[in-house]
Amino acid sequence: MPHLIFDCDGVLVDSEPLSMRVDVQILAENGVVMSESEAHRRFVGRTFSAMLDEISREFGVSFPADASSQKDLRLLELYETDLRVVDGVESVLEALGPQHFSVASNSPLERVDTALRITALTRFFGNRITTFEHVARGKPEPDVFVEAARRAGFAPQDCIVVEDSVTGVTAAHRAGCHVLGFTGTHPHPDEQAPKLLAAGARTAFAKMAELPRLVSERIL
Repeated sequence: MPHLIFDCDGVLVDSEPLSMRVDVQILAENGVVMSESEAHRRFVGRTFSAMLDEISREFGVSFPADASSQKDLRLLELYETDLRVVDGVESVLEALGPQHFSVASNSPLERVDTALRITALTRFFGNRITTFEHVARGKPEPDVFVEAARRAGFAPQDCIVVEDSVTGVTAAHRAGCHVLGFTGTHPHPDEQAPKLLAAGARTAFAKMAELPRLVSERIL
């Protein structure tokens, strides 16, 4: 049985709209006006610091030193009231058990831990959580998936990754993993699917309930 590695935001929890809400607030406070849809299109799946770096170069603005910590504080507050699990995730993880699963995320560890706690998903992953903080380079570089596979005791080529962003699919593909592109939380799933396939996903699917069938077909 291949080992399953999940991205967190947009795959396990529907957190991307909350994250983009905070992002555009922080951008606006620093003189950059951007819609949530544009922020999602340009930066979903990337680290917050990578977004700030690009915005700084593009608009010639500087952000306060505590911008990342402010993002975390505001988003964690939203998590407590507004975060929801992606529809079907819990039943799918139960159906795919009793094997253990891993998380590989471009979000900070505290944020991933909090998201899993709020949505009662921690029991499926335990401490098998790898984030950009554990490696030299975040997604789209392959490091986080290589490290997640190593921690789980698997070679990357023996892992199936579920990702929702081009950035994440690119990283998992570069790591040598087999990638499934999830479009169920994207505002325009029909437009996102071909982008995920072009980035290296073996297939794209919109409903989490489809995952057990895709895994059982061994897609490898």
